[in-house]
Amino acid sequence: MCVGVATVARRDQQYGSTTIGSLLEGLTQSERKSMFVNVLVAHSDPAKHPNANDRWMRILPDHVLHHDSDSPDYNQIVAWEEGGWYRNKTIYDYTYLPRDCYNTNSEYIAMIEDDTIAARGWYKQALQALDTVSKTMQTRAQTRWAYLRLFYVEDLLGWNSGERPEYLFWSLVVWGILSFSMLYVKKHFWRRIDTTSYVAIAFVSGVFLPLTIGLHFMAGCQIVWPVPAGVKEMNKYGCCSQALVFPQAVMPLILARSDLTTDWLVDMMIEQIADKEHLDRWAVVPAIFHTSAPQVRKAMASTPMRGSCGTSGLKIVHHDPQSSGIG
Repeated sequence: MCVGVATVARRDQQYGSTTIGSLLEGLTQSERKSMFVNVLVAHSDPAKHPNANDRWMRILPDHVLHHDSDSPDYNQIVAWEEGGWYRNKTIYDYTYLPRDCYNTNSEYIAMIEDDTIAARGWYKQALQALDTVSKTMQTRAQTRWAYLRLFYVEDLLGWNSGERPEYLFWSLVVWGILSFSMLYVKKHFWRRIDTTSYVAIAFVSGVFLPLTIGLHFMAGCQIVWPVPAGVKEMNKYGCCSQALVFPQAVMPLILARSDLTTDWLVDMMIEQIADKEHLDRWAVVPAIFHTSAPQVRKAMASTPMRGSCGTSGLKIVHHDPQSSGIG
């Protein structure tokens, strides 16, 4: 596996060394030999990165990649940086680095952002999950798939506004079945339950059942309907691009369909490509990566529940590789 990490200078604190350290920590000798760590110092001038000359940058990665000043794209890279077009620049980096990884002929290409931390034993679990995905896809007519997600935001797996009509429909179905059942029982078995009045049934139907259904939604989708541990299909609501593993076979398609002109995010672009090409997307549950940037964690933690039980960073703290359900 080629593990690509694009690192940029951040305003407050640099996380690159922490990310690389978590990727390599605990690996066996054979696991380390099977991994090619490719770090892109994603600046037109590498000297602008505070860690460019650090010792860990020289000894931990297998290869340190820079933007070639002789490249025909170099002037555009400089223009993006000077003009503040960071989204376009990020998408370019997201094609430049995996293209270099693709040339290593690795079976899989992992793209990891430099503000993430990997769980202990992540590599073994990722390989087991990839094996599961590969075997599952061999049983399907469409054998191509886009990626395996190692990080996701649980907030986006909660109740979604686009599915409100479906939620309303099933709520009415449940309410109707239970209300009708009470009336049916009252009518046909009235001698046995003569003490139950129609007023009580009306109270249960008009007050108790709606409140119970409301509490069901207030508790959150990930509380009442949690995603089981293991390798799961996640073709919708997966976010973000912090840790994705692509099969080598799909990378030419991703690179060919990449759009460097639209002002959008990397994960949005990849999701659109996957939707248009009908590529399945998979995820390891629970996530085996989480973000290390404190401002991101703070924003996630302060975000209202919105029908979920928080972000993947909350679950990874208690992540148990032995009980992950993978393999």
